[in-house]
Amino acid sequence: ASIDCIRHCVPQGHALHWHGESASLKNRGNFFELHGHARGRVNVQSFVMENAPKNLQVTSTDIQKDIVNAIATEISEEIICDFGEDLFTVLVDEAWDTSIKEQMSILLCYVNQEGYVKERFLGSAHVADTKSMILKMEIELMLVRN
Repeated sequence: ASIDCIRHCVPQGHALHWHGESASLKNRGNFFELHGHARGRVNVQSFVMENAPKNLQVTSTDIQKDIVNAIATEISEEIICDFGEDLFTVLVDEAWDTSIKEQMSILLCYVNQEGYVKERFLGSAHVADTKSMILKMEIELMLVRN
């Protein structure tokens, strides 16, 4: 259920959690709400989640981040297969996360094999400075990683 919840949230661009989130709060965040909904629909899964040790429920933010990174790698590979050896454009913009740290968001724009123009989010990275050389290095790192 945890991986399914993350697989649903990530492509939609939904945040999984926010600072101070926990399963006991009334507004528990996207991940816990969706996870609770999934648990309620499958009796076996609900039984397993209620009886599984906490460290095996895959609800910690560290595990969520690992799963998100794995999904991001899969999505990046699909995007690269979609445009193959053809040309693409890199779109870069600045953004801030909830702690107001400056981030650089990277999107790829390309024409897929069916002839449709696609824009796909590749990822984001914290940047200490927005000087062009630093941004160039971060873009190169992001492209090499993916």
